[in-house]
Amino acid sequence: MKLLVALLPLLGLTLAQASPQASFDDWHPAVSSDLRGPCPGLNALANHGLLPRDGKNLTLPNVVKGLAAINVTAETATILFGAAIRTSSDPTSGAFTLADLAKHGIIEHDGSLSREDTALPGGDKTTLNQEVYEDFLSHFEGTTEVSIKLAAQARWGRIQASKDANPQHRYNPSDRFNSYAETGVYFQTLMDPKKGTVPLAYLKTLFEEERFPCKEGWKPLNVVSGFGMAQLILQLALNTPDEANTVAGMNEVFQAQLP
Repeated sequence: MKLLVALLPLLGLTLAQASPQASFDDWHPAVSSDLRGPCPGLNALANHGLLPRDGKNLTLPNVVKGLAAINVTAETATILFGAAIRTSSDPTSGAFTLADLAKHGIIEHDGSLSREDTALPGGDKTTLNQEVYEDFLSHFEGTTEVSIKLAAQARWGRIQASKDANPQHRYNPSDRFNSYAETGVYFQTLMDPKKGTVPLAYLKTLFEEERFPCKEGWKPLNVVSGFGMAQLILQLALNTPDEANTVAGMNEVFQAQLP
């Protein structure tokens, strides 16, 4: 029952329909005065002009509108905003920057798929770390399609690498949720709905260029909802050899995100 209670905020936010097709044509990389953060997806939305290009003054209305471009429901975008505003240097302003998201232990976490841990040399959370990223990609060697099983393996591999390298490694229930969500978001956003897998070329474009892979054939076909995220997180957990992934353990993961 407690697990169901923890899931209710996610499970109830699923009724939004696909948003009108946004234009991804106006893309260019960030310039030196722009702010970027630890999330390739949000950085890409800014590079496409679907969030403020300078990465500043992200408010609830423009976050909901920007995320709608990739079919994130308004309710789910509001939950994301509620977490993100906690990173703001002035939460009472009602706005945050993409760079604010790099603050450790709120959304940003150890064992990132593309960023070095904050406590380690090279722990710049705003840019891709090539060594970390190559470690992540090594789990997909020999395939062109990323399955749930492979995505779970890659996520867990990064957690283990962080644990081995970082004496200050942290992996509490909130960190576990954020780690699962990091994989769940890219998977749900980029997944081919007919195959149930993510083309590796799409993933590389998003992480390496911080661009949505429209030229490669991607379209925002999947509604990114709380229910979908909850399902994906549970699928990832089922494919992860983590002793903490008991019913009680996963209940703690979801409970950690409640106000």
